[in-house]
Amino acid sequence: MKHLCRRTTFKALVIAPCFLYIIIASTRTLAQGHFGGIAHDDNSRIMHNSSDRLFHFQKGPCVFDMGFVMRGYYLNDQRIEWSGNECTMGAEGILTPTITHNQNGKGRWSFNGEFLIQDILNDNAYIGGSGGHDNFIVSEERQSYMGNFNHRAVEVSQLNIRYTDPYFEFRAGKIESPFGNYHTPLMSNSRWDAPFIRAEAILWRDTGFLFRFTPSVFDTSLAITNGCEGYDTNSMKAIIGRVGLDFQNVKLGISGLLQDGIGSEEQKENHRHVGVDASVRLGNWLLSSEVIYDEYGLRRSGFDPNDIFWRKSIYYRQINKRPDATPIVGWGGYIDLTYHHHPWFISFNYGEYHPEQLRNPDYPQHDIVNRRFLVKLGWNFTKNLQWYNAALIETGDYVAQDGRLRKGYAFMSGVKLEL
Repeated sequence: MKHLCRRTTFKALVIAPCFLYIIIASTRTLAQGHFGGIAHDDNSRIMHNSSDRLFHFQKGPCVFDMGFVMRGYYLNDQRIEWSGNECTMGAEGILTPTITHNQNGKGRWSFNGEFLIQDILNDNAYIGGSGGHDNFIVSEERQSYMGNFNHRAVEVSQLNIRYTDPYFEFRAGKIESPFGNYHTPLMSNSRWDAPFIRAEAILWRDTGFLFRFTPSVFDTSLAITNGCEGYDTNSMKAIIGRVGLDFQNVKLGISGLLQDGIGSEEQKENHRHVGVDASVRLGNWLLSSEVIYDEYGLRRSGFDPNDIFWRKSIYYRQINKRPDATPIVGWGGYIDLTYHHHPWFISFNYGEYHPEQLRNPDYPQHDIVNRRFLVKLGWNFTKNLQWYNAALIETGDYVAQDGRLRKGYAFMSGVKLEL
């Protein structure tokens, strides 16, 4: 009965936006000057903006823009000290081409791309040793994390077609997920410097179709997607909805994601959640927060987590709980305070995630409550050149991967050029 209630709650929270969309559709005349944008601020994700683009070309009603971001940085992530890849210099970039066709006040069509470029791991990656304090034997557990480090040199982050008019927006392709609302700039293509629920539960990107309706202060989104980044590997799809109020300085929203899981057959992972988000802007200050109820974990009891070959959570979220398909549950959230005034900005973020207490003797680390504190600081040397820093401190001092003591901190410092 308890699990039936959970499923019913999810269906209600996801279907609700559909009914609200129909109700609001009859109020198109409420606002004449409100031009609907996107469900989130894309620019806050990757620290670039469209006011000063690298290329700008216009011919008739068509406009071509190309933005570019390049970063060079030092990263030390002691959470993965067991991997041999915890300390590195790096380089990465972002290309954001846009082609827009304006239709004389009747709306506009646009093609939008976001391509992430990053250096890859060198061929001489550490594979194990035979002794010594700093050497460790290759294990099945350690090998199961290889997917975390073998990333692509070029990644398609967004690739979609959009239609927008003063009240309506439609997107098709790879898009930003409409779930929730995140405002603080990210310093890395890998998005490691995000709150726990953003790094481990909520998707940043998804592929499918999105419908958004924005009369007056109402902001309603409904998407049918793969429920994962890129092509889907099963026949089931996800439904994502968000219903919100968008005032000049205040935003409120309720979101839901319903699907049967990510992956195929015995490799499938549960992936459903519902959340609430809010933000308040006061001058140069922005206070924001999100809270989610989360369902996760492997669907099949017979699948060994050490057989995972895709990206694997270092927080033991991909484990089995019961012989049936009942998911593991948890809840978490964060609060963020950002001050941004040229030429610098600073952000403070604190969050917690409370997993279900499984008391599994093989994975006691799963039951540990994660408390994460993030600090970010940036300084603009010039209009286009910025020095930036990010630091993460979270729950540590427990035995984790390969029997090593978890060090709960990471930090980054780098220089960013934005055109």
